[in-house]
Amino acid sequence: MTPAKIPITSKERKRLLQSFSELLPSDKEVLNKATGHLRWLTILWDLEELDPESIPSIPEKRHILLAYKFLQILWFNQLPEDSGKAFTMYVPDRTPDNLESVNEAFDRSTAELAVLCEKMPRPGWLENTSAVLTSIELFPRRSR
Repeated sequence: MTPAKIPITSKERKRLLQSFSELLPSDKEVLNKATGHLRWLTILWDLEELDPESIPSIPEKRHILLAYKFLQILWFNQLPEDSGKAFTMYVPDRTPDNLESVNEAFDRSTAELAVLCEKMPRPGWLENTSAVLTSIELFPRRSR
C-alpha cells in the first residue's frame, strides 16, 4: 500500500507554502517538532507506511504511547510490562489543537508521563471510538 496523499491544487499548495514561510522562526520550529511527534498517528490511521529504517526502540515506543495518552490522542488502560503482550487502545481521528502542548508532553520523561497517565480519568470520547489491538513491539502498527 502506498501512502495516501490528499490532492491539492497548485493554488492551494502556493497558499500553504506562503503561510508556512510567513511563520516566525520560533513558530516554524514548534510546528516542525510537533509534526515529527505526531507522525506515528499517520501510520495508525493508515495514511502513511511505516519506514523500516525509522522504527523506534521499545523504550521510545513506551514514551510515545504515554505522551499520546497524556495528550488524549489515544487511550489505553495500562501498558503491559511485556512489550510483546497485546493490549487494547482507542485511537480517535483527531489531533491536539495546541502544538506546543505536544512538544511539552514529549519533553517529559517516560517515568513522569507514566505517573501522570495513571491518574487520568477515562475520556468520554471512548464510547464513539473503535478499539485497536496492538502491542508495544507492533506499535505504531495494529494487530491484523
